[in-house]
Formats: sequence, structure tokens, C-alpha cells
Amino acid sequence: MSNLKSRYLAALAFVGWYLMMPPDSSRIPHDVDVDVPLSRWTIVTNYDTQEHCEKVLADIQNSFQDPAELDKTGRLRRLQKNDPALGKARAINAACVESDDFRLKGRK
Repeated sequence: MSNLKSRYLAALAFVGWYLMMPPDSSRIPHDVDVDVPLSRWTIVTNYDTQEHCEKVLADIQNSFQDPAELDKTGRLRRLQKNDPALGKARAINAACVESDDFRLKGRK
């Protein structure tokens, strides 16, 4: 029983949090498509705790900062557009998601 409990606790230790944003809308300029499955959203960055992710999320939503600007790796450079309305829509609709959320299954 002790071994099972330690495995469970170890599994919990690997859970993190993703700051994610929905994809840009293909139908409406300067907007995002929040209706697509979460597995199609973009992972901007990750955090060890929900509290840290939620604080960063609140900061970008309060300042309407485009979440794509938080990417320090450069992999989202193609998404960084000089479009304040799109950045605002991304900020408002961004979310913190647990890394083992079942809705992320099927991500490629």
C-alpha cells in the first residue's frame, strides 16, 4: 500500500500548468476561435503551479498583453503580429490548463 501511495504522489509531482491561447479565427479578423477543442489551442509557456500560471494570466488580461509575447523560445514568433485587437482577444480568452487535462489528449 505504501508503494502505491508513493507512485501516486510521484505522478502528482510531474503535473504542471500550461498557459494556452486559442487559435486565431479564420472567419473573423482580429479575433480568436474559442470553440475549437482545447487540443488545438497553442501552449504558450508552462508553470510549476496553478497559482503562478493564474498570476501571469491575470497580468496579461489586465494589460491586454498578447500571450504570444511570453514565448521566450521563439517557436511562436510566427504568431506574433502587430495586431493589438488580436492580442487583446488572445489575452482575454487565454487560460491556464493542467498539463494532464484529458481535453489535451490527441495533441500532436
